[in-house]
Amino acid sequence: MANWRGIAIGCLALVAAGAAEAQPAPTESFRGSSMDNAIVLPGVADEFHGAVAEHSYIAEHFAAWHIEYQARIAQGDRFFDEIGMVKPDRTKVPVFFDVTPWQGK
Repeated sequence: MANWRGIAIGCLALVAAGAAEAQPAPTESFRGSSMDNAIVLPGVADEFHGAVAEHSYIAEHFAAWHIEYQARIAQGDRFFDEIGMVKPDRTKVPVFFDVTPWQGK
């Protein structure tokens, strides 16, 4: 009986290891992962309320991540806030917000 138990545990370990290898790599494509899919916050009237809305969005959608930096980027006639985030695994990822509607207000 002990032999079968050992074989069963060994088989389960092999299946679990194979399943772990078969998992697809996590994607870094999420809303706000680039300027092309930057997050737009509707109803923001000015920069003060925009900053509040950005931080509220981050708290709701990226609760376990931490802000490292923030930069304003102009690209053509568009403006973006790039917020550098640090994920729980210490990976650094930018999150982009399109701030064109309330830039300078």
